[in-house]
Amino acid sequence: MVYMKMSKLKPLGLIVIIIVLSIVISNQLMGPLYEPTTIVYAEPLDAYTLFTLDLLERSDFGKKNNIVSPLSIYIALLMLTEGSNGDTKEELLNALHIASLNDSRTWFNNLLEDVLDVREPARTSIANSVWIQEEFPINDEYINVLEKFYFAEARLVDFVGEPFQATKAINKWIKNKTYGLIKEVISPGDIDEATRIVLVNTLYFYAEWLKPFEEIVPGDFYSCKGVINIDYMKSTMDIHLLDTHEFLAIALSYKGTDIKFVIVMPKDGDLENFTNNLSKDKLLNIFEDLLSSTEVSVELYLPKFDIDSGSMSYKKILQDMGIRKVFDPRYADLSPMVESRERILYVKDVLHRARVRVDLKGTEAAAATAVVMVLSAVMQPPKIIKINKPFMFFLLEPDNNAILFAGSIIDPSSLQ
Repeated sequence: MVYMKMSKLKPLGLIVIIIVLSIVISNQLMGPLYEPTTIVYAEPLDAYTLFTLDLLERSDFGKKNNIVSPLSIYIALLMLTEGSNGDTKEELLNALHIASLNDSRTWFNNLLEDVLDVREPARTSIANSVWIQEEFPINDEYINVLEKFYFAEARLVDFVGEPFQATKAINKWIKNKTYGLIKEVISPGDIDEATRIVLVNTLYFYAEWLKPFEEIVPGDFYSCKGVINIDYMKSTMDIHLLDTHEFLAIALSYKGTDIKFVIVMPKDGDLENFTNNLSKDKLLNIFEDLLSSTEVSVELYLPKFDIDSGSMSYKKILQDMGIRKVFDPRYADLSPMVESRERILYVKDVLHRARVRVDLKGTEAAAATAVVMVLSAVMQPPKIIKINKPFMFFLLEPDNNAILFAGSIIDPSSLQ
């Protein structure tokens, strides 16, 4: 499923998410290796928020400059779970915090409507695809589920005979769906003759600030390593503001979309400790109290930054979250993907990359996930708000309080 609104504006920023789960053919040795896990039941939105916090906790969120798209990863794992069975499916459901996929399918489709409901100059898109080895006995029922509930396109390629061409075709598809922002996701080494199925998700977001920042000014930033001089974007604008003894939170609006750019900055500067004590209820309460507040006019100073996580493996992170068997060639059960229901597939690895650039005019974001199976007082001056300590930021869909992207900035000097 793809939504697109064209704009003549120059790209203003970028987020790229890359996940690669290699699903390959393998002989299986049966037997109990892992202890059964207990399913954590939750409503779909709560489930997604719990998953997001789990992911951030294990991604050094708050400890370093970081960026991730929990939504892109979540969608990819939902599609993977659709093709799993037994204990493998139980582990995936547990990590996703859901009892079954039925409610999540509905939640996903409702979220799509909200995320894609934009007006010019904003534009967003979400697209899914499944790439299959020619003549591989794929289960048509699995493909039908991906097409029906995730609007996935099915494509045939030759991983066995022409892995380079298959890699090139997938990267070209991703480049098109992200309007050229993501030119390459999968390298030739990620796909080889053993690859049989690749699941891909792309997530794209572009929007201008409701009121652009006016200028760039220098200023001090109080990082955990000391005071550093950085460039700030400065402007007087109306924002949502939540100012407590513990933290400062703000929400900026965009033209053409209800999606918000949210920043939460602990006042003591200890973002790591704040993040470690951030529960689902506390985070959702911050969002609710912040977005329900009356907008105020402030003189805002926000660091200008361009953050790129680089490519990294998420296999261990997901294993720490309880997703283990799907990575084990002896015990993975992805039999619903196979026409004969044989247990011959497992996930080899998960590669992730994210980048976001925030400038004077707005934000542009794109995400690609590939699953390779293998309120103001009139007569008073505006309040000065400076985001001058380590902070976290979110691209937030407010109707569902769903986090599209999440990032932490510890030291902006290296990102300018």
